[in-house]
Formats: sequence, structure tokens, C-alpha cells
Amino acid sequence: MSSNVNAKIAAALVEARRSGIPADDGIWSQTALSQVTQDDIYQIHDRVAAELGWTQDPAAPSHWKGGGPGPGSVAAFSLLPPPWVRPAPGPFRAQDFKRLAIEIEVAFRLARDVEAVDLASRSAHDPAAFLDAMAVSIELVDFRWANTDQAPAALRNADLQSNGALVVGDWVPMRSVDWSQQVATLEIDGAPAGRWQGSHAAGDPLWFAPQWLEHAVQRHGRLAEGSVLTTGSWCGMVWLPGRAEVKAVFEGIGEARLTLV
Repeated sequence: MSSNVNAKIAAALVEARRSGIPADDGIWSQTALSQVTQDDIYQIHDRVAAELGWTQDPAAPSHWKGGGPGPGSVAAFSLLPPPWVRPAPGPFRAQDFKRLAIEIEVAFRLARDVEAVDLASRSAHDPAAFLDAMAVSIELVDFRWANTDQAPAALRNADLQSNGALVVGDWVPMRSVDWSQQVATLEIDGAPAGRWQGSHAAGDPLWFAPQWLEHAVQRHGRLAEGSVLTTGSWCGMVWLPGRAEVKAVFEGIGEARLTLV
């Protein structure tokens, strides 16, 4: 896709972030959007980050969202803006988001710096060799496009995969987990809101971790110790009406709380 179209999509996202008014996703035809490559999307991410002051030092820990259909596919990654990543429970203001949903996830922390030389080693194919801790995370899902979750996939991907914010609970040491047996529960304002077992869409939430390492090193030169990857929802998207107290528990791993005021 031309750099001019990339620039226009990035400008629409920047304006939506600054004004709080969703951008019109209907001005791009399906034909035009079908030509958007994943590299175009990463260029849009970079443009938006530069414009909003989110550009990050590769030597500092960073937070990432990954997503994709599952093993055997190519995953997509979003480098999350530092102002919108906080230790649980946040808090965040509900009024800062257009239409709020949450996803409950497991996040993983990088044990050491990773550079290109590390990816040439056999251990690069075993992501657990690079990780030292895991934690429960809650992602706030939000939309800068007028048609929210019905906007074209390429535009939602360009919009940091519809990330609104992320809270991360306490870290616990890495250990082997039978993800098919992992149980997760959700409470909203103290009331049970769901229980799931082995419900990660890909089965193994770490399926795209090797791709994450390669992507980050290729685009940024290195991935710093302490960087975090959050790995996708166990509950789908759960919509919230506004202010809420949210609690996610993953048995044997821990919990995270989110406060929306």
C-alpha cells in the first residue's frame, strides 16, 4: 500500500485519540484495505506512536499484545502505549473509553535481553527458555473507529488490535502448566460473571511467543529484559456498562483487579 494511504489511516487514528471522536472507517473501500499488508500496519503503529509521543527506547522493557488464529498461522503484534499500561488495579477512568469491553489473559515476562544472535540459537524455538514469570492480566478493549468491533479487520489491527489499556497482576515464577485444564474466573462488581476451563482459543497461549521474539528484534533491534507479552482472551469479550470493579482469577497463577472510575 502507498505511504500516502498509511499516513491517512495513521492521521485518522491520531485525531480520534486526541479528540475522543471515532474516525469514519467507511471511507476506505474493501479493495483498498485488501492491499494493506502487515508491514503497512506496523508502519501505521510507528506513525501513531511517534505523533502521540509513545516511541519507546528498545533498551527499556516494553509491553506487547499478540493475536492470531492459532498455531501454524502468522501472528500480529502491537507495542502498547506506556500511558495505558499499569499495574493492577489501574485505575482508569471509564469516560476515557468509547465502548468498553474486557478480556482476561495470562501475560509472560522476558527473563533477559534478546537480540538477533539469541534467535539463531536452538533455544529461540522454546519460548519458555526466555521467560521467567507469568501474571494474570486484564485488557480493556476499545475502538477508535465508528463501527467499533465491526470495523474492517485491517483497520482494527492498525488500531493496536483495538487495545484500550492493560493492567497486570503480581508476577509468579514460570512453571509448566496444562493449559487444557487451566481454570479462569471473572467477577464484576463482586458478582460471578463466568468460569472457563482450557478456553484459550489457540490451546497454548504461548504459541506465538517465538514469532514475538523475532518480530520485536527484527523491527527494534532488541527486546529488553522485563518486556511483557499478553497472550489473548480466555473469555472472549465481556462488555461493561461503564464504571466497574473487575477481578480475574487464574487458578494456580494468581489474580488481577481492574478499577474503572
